[in-house]
This record gives sequence, C-alpha cells and structure tokens, in this order.
Amino acid sequence: MEASFENTKKPKINAGTKLVVLLSWLFMIFEGYDLLVFGTIVPSLLEYKQWDITPAQAGRYGSYVVIGMLVGAIVAGMFADRFGRKKVLIMGATVCAIFMMGSAIAPTPEIFGLSRLITGLGLGTVMPVVTVLTLEYAPAKRRAFTTIIMYSGYQLGGVLAALLGMSLIPSMGWRAMFWVGAIPLLLVVPLAIRFLPESIAFLMAKGRKKEVEDIAERFKIPIEELEKDHNEEHSTKNGKDMKSITSLLSKSNRKSTILFWLASFCGLFMIFGLGTWLPTIMMKSGYSIGSALSFLLVLNLGTVIGSFLTAAASDRWGHKLACTISFLTAFAAFILLSFNFPSMVLTYILIAAAGMGSIGTQYLINAYVGVYYPATIRTTALGWALGIGRFGGIVGPIAVGLLVSLSLGTFWHFGLFALTGLIGAIVVFSISSSTKGQSMDSSSDQKVQSIH
Repeated sequence: MEASFENTKKPKINAGTKLVVLLSWLFMIFEGYDLLVFGTIVPSLLEYKQWDITPAQAGRYGSYVVIGMLVGAIVAGMFADRFGRKKVLIMGATVCAIFMMGSAIAPTPEIFGLSRLITGLGLGTVMPVVTVLTLEYAPAKRRAFTTIIMYSGYQLGGVLAALLGMSLIPSMGWRAMFWVGAIPLLLVVPLAIRFLPESIAFLMAKGRKKEVEDIAERFKIPIEELEKDHNEEHSTKNGKDMKSITSLLSKSNRKSTILFWLASFCGLFMIFGLGTWLPTIMMKSGYSIGSALSFLLVLNLGTVIGSFLTAAASDRWGHKLACTISFLTAFAAFILLSFNFPSMVLTYILIAAAGMGSIGTQYLINAYVGVYYPATIRTTALGWALGIGRFGGIVGPIAVGLLVSLSLGTFWHFGLFALTGLIGAIVVFSISSSTKGQSMDSSSDQKVQSIH
C-alpha cells in the first residue's frame, strides 16, 4: 500500500521544464494583451480626428486580428512539420512584435487595419506551438497542472491591457499601448532563441536522435516515453485525420458536432465582441474613459474567479448542465446591464458575471468537447469546434460595431449579447447526453482540454 502511495506522488518539475513553461507563459501574456488591447483604444480611436473612423470601421478592424489568427494557425501547422515548432514560434512572435509597432506608427487607418491583420497572423502561430511545447516538456503526471499555469498568462495579459490602458491612454495616447505590447515581446524572443528547446516530436520525426537523447537527459524525460508518444503521433498522421473528420460528421455524431460548433460560435462572438466594444459601450453610458476601461479589468477578473466556480459546477453536475447554466448567467447579466443601473457596484458585479458567462463558458465548451468524443477524435473535434467558433470572433466585433454606429443605445448592445447567450444555452441543452462510444478520461486530461 505504501509503495502504491509513493507511485501516485506527483513528480517535481525540474528547472529546465520550468524555463520552457516560463517562456511559454510570457508568450501567452502578450497574446492575451494583444487580443484585448484593441478594445482599450477603440474609444480614443473613434475620437481620433485625423482618421475619422466610424464605429462600423472599428468593428471591422477588431475582426481583422481574428481573421489573421485563423490563417496563422493553419500556417503554424504546415510550417511546424517542415521547419520546426520552435522556429515557427520565433517567426510568429517576431511578426507579431513588428506589426504591433506597425500599428503604433500607422499613418492611415488602412495601414493600421493591415497591421492588425498581420499581427493576428503572427499570434495565430503562438498558442498552438507553446501548448505543444509545454505538454512535451511537462512531466507526464503534471501536464494538466503545467498547462494551466502556462495558460494563466493569457488572462494576465488581458488584465495588463486594461490596467495600462487606464494609465497610459489619457496621458500618452492610444499608440503607446502598441509600443508597450511590442517592446517586451522583442525582449522575450532573444531569450527563446537562446534557451527554448526544439519540439521533441519534430526532432524524432526528422531522425535527429542524438539531439533527442540530449534533451531527454537534460529534462529528465524517459526515452521510452518519447518513443511511445512519437509512434502514436506518427500513427495518427498516417490516415486517422480524415477518419476523425468523417467520424465527427457520422450519423451518430453529426447533430452534436454541429451544436458544439454553434455553441463555440456563440461563446467566441461574446468574447471578441465584448473585448472590442465594452469600454466604448460603457463610455456611451456616461462613464469616463478611465472608468470604462476599469470594466474591461473587471471582466477579466470575473472570468478568473468564475472559472473556478464553473469548473467546480462542471465536476459536480456535468459539463452539459454547467455550460447551460453558464450561458444563462451571461444572458441574465447582459439583460440586467441593458437597463443601465446607476449603481457602480452592481454594474461591476454584472460585468464580472458577464465575463464568467462568456469567456468562462467557452472554457467549459472546450472541456465538454474534450470528454464527449472518444480519445481518437478528441483533438480533431476540439480543433474544428474552435475553428468554426472563430467565425463568431470575426462576426462579433463587426455586428456590435454596426449597432454602435446606429446609436441605438446600450439596451441594444447588451441585448445582442444577451440573445447570443440565450441561443448558446438552448444549443448546449440540445446536445445529446448519450455517451455511446465516448472515452471517459482522467480529470487531468479533461483539464488540459478545457483551456482555450
């Protein structure tokens, strides 16, 4: 019994692995920062007389980064197998940094929009690569823990965007926000070039066994475990991808698959719509720019706190019910926000609940997808759900921008988010509860899948 207990102890994470996680975490901070920085500058951008941007134009610019991310994720997958995951990460991060500076110095709104599009292209390569690297170098029994730590950088980046926006924009203008986001990233890139190891799977696929053995010794990873992972990945690439897609749309899975896609669309519609327009909506409600940006901060903090609550609810009541309740929380919060209550405290609470019901719900959807399908098609299922969902991230900023341009008032702005939350709840509740053919994995596996 004692021996069994000892074997269940979680292994310590060595210094080399911590370095990989730290660098990946820093990259995620900048990804989270860049995805929310546009929302902090929209109020100032609309008042920037040199460009005379309309809300509808601003909505389009807000969607450009998501379009770039869609393409960037595809490029990352294509180039990583050929050039290596580390090189693709460095290339993507460098492109992101250069074109964040391009956004800062853009002389025209058209060049600004192009800079945002190419910034998204670089950002799209970051998340897939750092996720793979973190999983590869984390101890097998602590992969969930290390991945969660790494992804916490994303939310921290959003918090930093809100905090810096409150202090920098009034004194230095909106362009300063892009300089802040670009310069630290350029400092991290040289560190990654020097210290970040290449992907083990890539090295094994290229037959560079000596480098794999050196890394295995440095990071205390059993070579047998690496060979097993490589064989499984190689088997998957030799024909299972198309089988996975076919299985997703088979007669038994088709309805649930489409509903998961729609749920992800609703979740990302709210996330990117809010991230782009929340400060502007609050300013139109009578708040100063500092107070309006504080709501973006509360939105992210509410997501962090709410994620723990929704995760506990999911463990207790199941993913389907937890997702439905979370979407309904967003619906209720947005309905109440549409009445524009004078109480600042109540508004903060409702914004926090909206963050939990939008961003937090997307985390739950990812987790639900992760446990709904068998392990053989899980990755494909999650990739497609997020891929289709990203169209919601494109449509969200544009749709809300059109409403803002029509000057319809906050009731309609928050009403659109409320309607999206209600549709999301109905969609999730309609997913079949059948577990036929599903693989019930460990809670550790589920946590990894729950990360956005």
